[in-house]
Amino acid sequence: MDVTPEYDEDSFDVLVVGGGNAGLSVAARLLRRGVVSVGVVEPLAVHTYRPLLSYVGGGQASRSSAERTQASVTPDGCRWLQDSAVGVAPETQTVRCRSGRVYRYTDLVLAPGLVPDEDELADVYTVLDTDAVASNYLDHAEKTWQLVESMQAGHAVFTVPRPPVSCTGTTLKPLFLAAAYWSRMERIDDVDITLVVDRPDLLGVADIDDRLRGHLDEIGVRILNGATVTGVRPAEQKLTVRVGDGVEQNLPYDLLHLVPPFRGPRWVEESGLADRGAHGVVDIDPKTFRHRVHDNVWALGDAANVGTDPSGGAIRRQSAILVDNLMAARSGRGLKEYDGYTVAPIATDRNRLMFGEFDRTGALSSSMPSFVDPLKPRWSAWAFDRYGLPQMYWNLILKGRL
Repeated sequence: MDVTPEYDEDSFDVLVVGGGNAGLSVAARLLRRGVVSVGVVEPLAVHTYRPLLSYVGGGQASRSSAERTQASVTPDGCRWLQDSAVGVAPETQTVRCRSGRVYRYTDLVLAPGLVPDEDELADVYTVLDTDAVASNYLDHAEKTWQLVESMQAGHAVFTVPRPPVSCTGTTLKPLFLAAAYWSRMERIDDVDITLVVDRPDLLGVADIDDRLRGHLDEIGVRILNGATVTGVRPAEQKLTVRVGDGVEQNLPYDLLHLVPPFRGPRWVEESGLADRGAHGVVDIDPKTFRHRVHDNVWALGDAANVGTDPSGGAIRRQSAILVDNLMAARSGRGLKEYDGYTVAPIATDRNRLMFGEFDRTGALSSSMPSFVDPLKPRWSAWAFDRYGLPQMYWNLILKGRL
Protein backbone atom coordinates (compact mmCIF):
# COMPACT_ATOMS: atom_id res chain seq x y z
CA MET A 1 0.00 0.00 0.00
CA ASP A 2 1.33 3.46 -0.95
CA VAL A 3 1.52 5.59 2.21
CA THR A 4 3.37 8.49 0.61
CA PRO A 5 1.80 11.71 1.94
CA GLU A 6 0.09 14.05 -0.53
CA TYR A 7 1.14 17.68 -0.84
CA ASP A 8 -0.67 20.36 -2.85
CA GLU A 9 1.16 22.90 -5.00
CA ASP A 10 1.47 25.37 -2.12
CA SER A 11 2.68 22.89 0.49
CA PHE A 12 6.00 21.10 0.88
CA ASP A 13 7.37 18.46 3.18
CA VAL A 14 10.61 20.49 3.28
CA LEU A 15 10.81 24.04 1.98
CA VAL A 16 14.28 25.49 1.41
CA VAL A 17 14.76 29.26 1.21
CA GLY A 18 17.82 30.04 -0.90
CA GLY A 19 19.01 28.27 -4.04
CA GLY A 20 22.75 28.74 -3.66
CA ASN A 21 25.35 26.18 -2.64
CA ALA A 22 23.80 25.52 0.78
CA GLY A 23 20.18 25.38 -0.31
CA LEU A 24 20.63 23.17 -3.35
CA SER A 25 23.03 20.83 -1.54
CA VAL A 26 20.45 20.28 1.20
CA ALA A 27 17.61 19.84 -1.32
CA ALA A 28 19.58 17.22 -3.25
CA ARG A 29 20.51 15.32 -0.10
CA LEU A 30 16.89 15.31 1.10
CA LEU A 31 15.70 13.90 -2.22
CA ARG A 32 18.36 11.20 -2.08
CA ARG A 33 17.09 10.32 1.42
CA GLY A 34 13.55 9.80 0.11
CA VAL A 35 11.86 13.08 0.98
CA VAL A 36 9.16 13.32 -1.68
CA SER A 37 8.17 17.00 -1.62
CA VAL A 38 10.99 19.55 -1.65
CA GLY A 39 10.70 23.16 -2.81
CA VAL A 40 13.44 25.78 -3.17
CA VAL A 41 12.66 29.50 -3.11
CA GLU A 42 15.23 31.34 -5.24
CA PRO A 43 14.63 34.51 -7.28
CA LEU A 44 17.70 34.43 -9.54
CA ALA A 45 17.61 32.68 -12.91
CA VAL A 46 21.40 32.34 -13.01
CA HIS A 47 23.34 30.30 -10.45
CA THR A 48 26.91 31.40 -9.74
CA TYR A 49 29.76 29.36 -8.30
CA ARG A 50 30.93 32.27 -6.22
CA PRO A 51 34.45 31.07 -5.24
CA LEU A 52 35.42 31.27 -8.91
CA LEU A 53 34.70 35.01 -8.94
CA SER A 54 38.04 35.61 -7.20
CA TYR A 55 39.74 34.17 -10.26
CA VAL A 56 37.52 36.25 -12.55
CA GLY A 57 38.72 39.31 -10.62
CA GLY A 58 42.30 38.09 -10.97
CA GLY A 59 42.11 37.61 -14.72
CA GLN A 60 42.27 33.81 -14.50
CA ALA A 61 38.68 32.89 -15.37
CA SER A 62 35.71 34.19 -17.32
CA ARG A 63 32.45 35.17 -15.69
CA SER A 64 30.55 32.69 -17.87
CA SER A 65 32.63 29.79 -16.52
CA ALA A 66 31.23 30.52 -13.04
CA GLU A 67 27.59 30.46 -14.16
CA ARG A 68 24.84 27.98 -15.00
CA THR A 69 21.09 28.49 -15.30
CA GLN A 70 19.24 27.90 -12.05
CA ALA A 71 16.91 25.49 -13.82
CA SER A 72 19.84 23.32 -14.89
CA VAL A 73 21.33 22.98 -11.39
CA THR A 74 18.08 22.51 -9.45
CA PRO A 75 17.98 18.81 -8.44
CA ASP A 76 15.61 16.51 -10.32
CA GLY A 77 12.45 16.07 -8.27
CA CYS A 78 12.79 19.47 -6.58
CA ARG A 79 10.36 22.29 -7.39
CA TRP A 80 12.07 25.62 -8.05
CA LEU A 81 9.96 28.55 -6.88
CA GLN A 82 11.36 31.61 -8.66
CA ASP A 83 10.43 34.10 -5.99
CA SER A 84 11.88 35.96 -2.99
CA ALA A 85 10.99 35.19 0.61
CA VAL A 86 9.85 38.25 2.55
CA GLY A 87 8.61 36.67 5.77
CA VAL A 88 8.20 33.48 7.78
CA ALA A 89 5.35 32.71 10.19
CA PRO A 90 6.65 29.80 12.30
CA GLU A 91 3.33 29.49 14.15
CA THR A 92 1.44 28.67 10.94
CA GLN A 93 4.46 27.06 9.24
CA THR A 94 4.29 29.34 6.23
CA VAL A 95 6.66 31.42 4.10
CA ARG A 96 5.39 34.55 2.40
CA CYS A 97 7.01 35.63 -0.87
CA ARG A 98 7.32 38.89 -2.77
CA SER A 99 4.85 37.67 -5.40
CA GLY A 100 2.18 37.34 -2.71
CA ARG A 101 2.28 33.56 -2.74
CA VAL A 102 2.33 31.76 0.60
CA TYR A 103 3.90 28.34 0.95
CA ARG A 104 3.38 25.86 3.77
CA TYR A 105 6.04 23.54 5.12
CA THR A 106 6.53 20.68 7.52
CA ASP A 107 10.23 21.53 7.94
CA LEU A 108 11.90 24.75 6.85
CA VAL A 109 15.57 25.12 5.89
CA LEU A 110 16.91 28.66 5.69
CA ALA A 111 19.92 29.34 3.46
CA PRO A 112 19.21 32.84 2.13
CA GLY A 113 22.75 34.20 2.18
CA LEU A 114 23.77 37.66 3.30
CA VAL A 115 22.98 41.19 2.12
CA PRO A 116 25.05 44.40 2.44
CA ASP A 117 24.39 46.22 5.70
CA GLU A 118 23.54 49.65 4.33
CA ASP A 119 22.76 50.93 7.83
CA GLU A 120 26.48 50.64 8.55
CA LEU A 121 27.75 51.65 5.10
CA ALA A 122 25.26 53.61 3.03
CA ASP A 123 25.01 53.77 -0.76
CA VAL A 124 27.07 50.63 -1.37
CA TYR A 125 25.61 49.99 -4.81
CA THR A 126 25.92 53.64 -5.83
CA VAL A 127 29.59 53.61 -4.85
CA LEU A 128 30.18 50.46 -6.90
CA ASP A 129 28.96 52.27 -10.01
CA THR A 130 31.84 54.74 -9.77
CA ASP A 131 34.99 54.37 -11.82
CA ALA A 132 37.61 53.17 -9.32
CA VAL A 133 35.54 50.85 -7.10
CA ALA A 134 34.77 47.15 -7.60
CA SER A 135 33.83 44.10 -5.53
CA ASN A 136 34.04 40.41 -6.35
CA TYR A 137 31.47 39.93 -3.58
CA LEU A 138 28.85 42.08 -5.31
CA ASP A 139 29.01 40.83 -8.91
CA HIS A 140 31.70 43.24 -10.10
CA ALA A 141 34.52 40.72 -10.56
CA GLU A 142 35.08 41.62 -14.21
CA LYS A 143 35.44 45.27 -13.20
CA THR A 144 37.97 44.24 -10.54
CA TRP A 145 40.15 42.71 -13.24
CA GLN A 146 39.77 45.75 -15.50
CA LEU A 147 40.96 48.02 -12.69
CA VAL A 148 43.85 45.73 -11.74
CA GLU A 149 45.00 45.30 -15.33
CA SER A 150 44.90 49.01 -16.13
CA MET A 151 46.56 50.24 -12.93
CA GLN A 152 50.11 51.47 -13.53
CA ALA A 153 50.77 53.20 -10.21
CA GLY A 154 48.95 54.73 -7.26
CA HIS A 155 46.99 53.65 -4.18
CA ALA A 156 45.18 50.32 -4.05
CA VAL A 157 42.93 49.65 -1.04
CA PHE A 158 41.32 46.31 -0.17
CA THR A 159 38.81 45.88 2.67
CA VAL A 160 37.81 43.01 4.97
CA PRO A 161 34.60 43.62 6.97
CA ARG A 162 33.60 42.43 10.42
CA PRO A 163 31.67 39.12 10.57
CA PRO A 164 29.49 37.81 9.10
CA VAL A 165 30.98 37.48 5.63
CA SER A 166 31.15 34.57 3.24
CA CYS A 167 34.63 33.06 3.74
CA THR A 168 36.93 35.65 5.27
CA GLY A 169 39.86 34.05 3.44
CA THR A 170 38.29 34.89 0.10
CA THR A 171 38.34 38.60 0.97
CA LEU A 172 42.16 38.41 0.79
CA LYS A 173 42.35 36.69 -2.60
CA PRO A 174 41.78 39.87 -4.65
CA LEU A 175 44.76 41.55 -3.01
CA PHE A 176 47.16 38.65 -3.52
CA LEU A 177 46.09 38.02 -7.11
CA ALA A 178 46.34 41.73 -7.97
CA ALA A 179 49.79 41.96 -6.39
CA ALA A 180 50.91 38.88 -8.33
CA TYR A 181 49.86 40.53 -11.59
CA TRP A 182 51.55 43.84 -10.74
CA SER A 183 54.73 41.96 -9.82
CA ARG A 184 54.70 40.11 -13.12
CA MET A 185 54.22 43.41 -14.97
CA GLU A 186 57.01 45.01 -12.85
CA ARG A 187 54.62 47.60 -11.40
CA ILE A 188 54.48 46.41 -7.79
CA ASP A 189 56.99 49.02 -6.56
CA ASP A 190 54.76 51.77 -7.96
CA VAL A 191 51.58 50.59 -6.24
CA ASP A 192 50.94 51.45 -2.59
CA ILE A 193 48.72 48.65 -1.16
CA THR A 194 46.64 49.03 2.00
CA LEU A 195 44.54 46.30 3.62
CA VAL A 196 41.74 47.59 5.86
CA VAL A 197 40.59 44.87 8.26
CA ASP A 198 37.59 45.39 10.56
CA ARG A 199 38.87 42.73 12.98
CA PRO A 200 41.70 42.54 15.51
CA ASP A 201 43.45 39.89 13.39
CA LEU A 202 43.07 38.49 9.87
CA LEU A 203 41.21 35.18 10.25
CA GLY A 204 41.64 34.92 14.03
CA VAL A 205 43.65 31.69 13.76
CA ALA A 206 47.16 32.42 15.04
CA ASP A 207 49.10 30.01 12.83
CA ILE A 208 47.29 31.06 9.66
CA ASP A 209 47.48 34.77 10.51
CA ASP A 210 51.24 34.54 11.09
CA ARG A 211 51.77 32.95 7.66
CA LEU A 212 49.52 35.45 5.94
CA ARG A 213 51.24 38.41 7.57
CA GLY A 214 54.54 37.06 6.29
CA HIS A 215 53.21 36.93 2.72
CA LEU A 216 51.69 40.40 3.04
CA ASP A 217 54.97 41.80 4.38
CA GLU A 218 56.82 40.34 1.37
CA ILE A 219 54.76 42.47 -1.02
CA GLY A 220 54.83 45.56 1.18
CA VAL A 221 51.20 45.70 2.24
CA ARG A 222 50.21 48.17 4.93
CA ILE A 223 47.70 46.51 7.26
CA LEU A 224 45.17 48.48 9.29
CA ASN A 225 43.59 46.14 11.84
CA GLY A 226 40.54 47.13 13.85
CA ALA A 227 39.57 49.65 11.16
CA THR A 228 35.92 50.12 10.23
CA VAL A 229 34.94 51.57 6.86
CA THR A 230 32.50 54.38 7.61
CA GLY A 231 32.20 56.04 4.21
CA VAL A 232 33.37 56.28 0.63
CA ARG A 233 33.72 59.60 -1.19
CA PRO A 234 34.00 58.65 -4.87
CA ALA A 235 34.29 62.22 -6.12
CA GLU A 236 37.49 62.60 -4.10
CA GLN A 237 38.46 58.91 -4.35
CA LYS A 238 38.87 58.65 -0.59
CA LEU A 239 37.84 55.96 1.87
CA THR A 240 37.00 56.98 5.43
CA VAL A 241 37.90 54.48 8.17
CA ARG A 242 37.54 54.62 11.94
CA VAL A 243 40.42 53.00 13.79
CA GLY A 244 40.30 51.45 17.24
CA ASP A 245 40.74 54.71 19.15
CA GLY A 246 37.78 56.28 17.35
CA VAL A 247 39.91 58.52 15.15
CA GLU A 248 38.86 58.70 11.51
CA GLN A 249 41.36 58.52 8.66
CA ASN A 250 40.88 59.30 4.99
CA LEU A 251 42.67 56.91 2.66
CA PRO A 252 43.17 57.91 -0.97
CA TYR A 253 42.54 55.24 -3.57
CA ASP A 254 43.01 54.76 -7.29
CA LEU A 255 41.58 51.26 -6.94
CA LEU A 256 39.23 50.19 -4.17
CA HIS A 257 38.15 46.58 -3.76
CA LEU A 258 35.26 47.00 -1.35
CA VAL A 259 33.86 44.13 0.69
CA PRO A 260 31.11 45.91 2.65
CA PRO A 261 29.71 44.85 6.03
CA PHE A 262 27.00 42.21 5.63
CA ARG A 263 23.98 41.07 7.62
CA GLY A 264 21.18 38.54 7.39
CA PRO A 265 18.14 39.55 5.32
CA ARG A 266 15.81 41.88 7.21
CA TRP A 267 12.88 39.49 6.98
CA VAL A 268 14.76 36.92 9.07
CA GLU A 269 14.87 39.37 11.96
CA GLU A 270 11.33 40.62 11.36
CA SER A 271 10.10 37.00 11.50
CA GLY A 272 11.63 36.53 14.95
CA LEU A 273 14.16 33.98 13.72
CA ALA A 274 17.38 35.99 14.08
CA ASP A 275 20.14 36.06 16.62
CA ARG A 276 19.89 39.76 17.40
CA GLY A 277 23.46 39.93 18.63
CA ALA A 278 24.89 38.63 15.37
CA HIS A 279 23.72 41.06 12.68
CA GLY A 280 20.46 39.34 11.84
CA VAL A 281 21.66 35.82 11.05
CA VAL A 282 19.45 32.86 11.96
CA ASP A 283 19.56 31.87 15.63
CA ILE A 284 20.40 28.17 15.56
CA ASP A 285 22.27 25.74 17.75
CA PRO A 286 25.62 25.91 15.89
CA LYS A 287 26.27 22.23 16.55
CA THR A 288 23.00 20.81 15.18
CA PHE A 289 21.68 23.61 12.86
CA ARG A 290 18.28 23.48 14.56
CA HIS A 291 16.59 26.74 15.49
CA ARG A 292 16.78 27.46 19.22
CA VAL A 293 13.03 28.11 19.49
CA HIS A 294 11.31 26.42 16.53
CA ASP A 295 12.14 22.73 16.26
CA ASN A 296 11.14 22.41 12.60
CA VAL A 297 13.25 25.35 11.40
CA TRP A 298 16.86 24.71 10.36
CA ALA A 299 19.59 26.89 8.85
CA LEU A 300 23.10 26.69 7.45
CA GLY A 301 25.58 28.68 5.42
CA ASP A 302 26.44 32.36 5.51
CA ALA A 303 23.19 33.58 7.08
CA ALA A 304 23.19 31.09 9.97
CA ASN A 305 24.96 31.56 13.29
CA VAL A 306 27.14 28.46 12.85
CA GLY A 307 29.85 29.65 15.24
CA THR A 308 32.64 29.48 12.68
CA ASP A 309 33.84 31.26 9.56
CA PRO A 310 31.53 30.28 6.67
CA SER A 311 32.98 28.73 3.50
CA GLY A 312 32.03 26.39 0.68
CA GLY A 313 34.07 23.62 2.29
CA ALA A 314 32.19 24.17 5.53
CA ILE A 315 28.85 23.92 3.72
CA ARG A 316 29.67 20.42 2.49
CA ARG A 317 29.86 19.21 6.08
CA GLN A 318 27.03 21.41 7.28
CA SER A 319 24.56 20.17 4.67
CA ALA A 320 25.34 16.52 5.41
CA ILE A 321 24.88 16.96 9.17
CA LEU A 322 21.78 19.13 8.83
CA VAL A 323 20.01 16.57 6.63
CA ASP A 324 21.02 13.74 8.96
CA ASN A 325 19.65 15.71 11.90
CA LEU A 326 16.41 16.71 10.18
CA MET A 327 15.74 13.06 9.36
CA ALA A 328 16.81 11.93 12.84
CA ALA A 329 14.46 14.45 14.49
CA ARG A 330 11.54 13.01 12.56
CA SER A 331 12.19 9.57 13.96
CA GLY A 332 13.10 10.68 17.47
CA ARG A 333 16.79 9.80 17.19
CA GLY A 334 19.68 11.80 18.61
CA LEU A 335 21.30 14.57 16.61
CA LYS A 336 24.85 14.71 15.29
CA GLU A 337 27.15 17.61 16.13
CA TYR A 338 29.17 19.87 13.84
CA ASP A 339 32.64 20.73 15.15
CA GLY A 340 32.84 24.03 13.28
CA TYR A 341 35.22 22.80 10.58
CA THR A 342 35.85 25.37 7.87
CA VAL A 343 38.45 26.17 5.26
CA ALA A 344 39.98 29.40 4.00
CA PRO A 345 41.50 28.78 0.55
CA ILE A 346 43.77 31.78 -0.06
CA ALA A 347 45.79 32.21 -3.24
CA THR A 348 48.97 33.94 -2.05
CA ASP A 349 50.45 34.20 -5.55
CA ARG A 350 49.37 33.74 -9.15
CA ASN A 351 49.37 29.94 -8.90
CA ARG A 352 50.08 29.12 -5.27
CA LEU A 353 47.35 28.58 -2.69
CA MET A 354 47.11 27.87 1.03
CA PHE A 355 44.30 25.70 2.36
CA GLY A 356 43.74 27.02 5.87
CA GLU A 357 41.49 24.44 7.56
CA PHE A 358 40.39 24.95 11.16
CA ASP A 359 37.54 24.35 13.60
CA ARG A 360 35.50 26.74 15.71
CA THR A 361 38.12 26.72 18.49
CA GLY A 362 40.75 28.06 16.08
CA ALA A 363 42.68 24.77 16.03
CA LEU A 364 44.07 23.65 12.67
CA SER A 365 42.06 20.78 11.19
CA SER A 366 44.02 19.73 8.13
CA SER A 367 42.74 17.02 5.80
CA MET A 368 46.29 16.43 4.53
CA PRO A 369 48.74 13.80 5.84
CA SER A 370 50.37 14.78 9.13
CA PHE A 371 53.84 15.07 7.59
CA VAL A 372 52.67 17.75 5.13
CA ASP A 373 52.85 21.43 6.12
CA PRO A 374 49.14 22.38 5.88
CA LEU A 375 49.86 26.09 5.54
CA LYS A 376 52.44 26.01 2.77
CA PRO A 377 51.07 27.53 -0.45
CA ARG A 378 51.22 24.96 -3.25
CA TRP A 379 50.60 24.79 -6.98
CA SER A 380 48.57 21.60 -6.49
CA ALA A 381 46.26 23.34 -4.02
CA TRP A 382 45.79 26.26 -6.43
CA ALA A 383 45.02 23.90 -9.34
CA PHE A 384 42.50 22.01 -7.22
CA ASP A 385 40.80 25.24 -6.10
CA ARG A 386 40.80 26.75 -9.59
CA TYR A 387 39.94 23.70 -11.70
CA GLY A 388 39.05 20.70 -9.53
CA LEU A 389 36.56 22.20 -7.11
CA PRO A 390 34.38 23.88 -9.76
CA GLN A 391 33.87 20.53 -11.48
CA MET A 392 33.13 18.85 -8.16
CA TYR A 393 30.68 21.64 -7.37
CA TRP A 394 28.62 21.29 -10.54
CA ASN A 395 28.75 17.50 -10.77
CA LEU A 396 28.83 16.26 -7.17
CA ILE A 397 28.15 18.89 -4.50
CA LEU A 398 24.97 20.35 -5.99
CA LYS A 399 23.72 16.82 -6.60
CA GLY A 400 24.11 15.88 -2.92
CA ARG A 401 26.82 13.34 -3.62
CA LEU A 402 29.67 15.05 -1.78
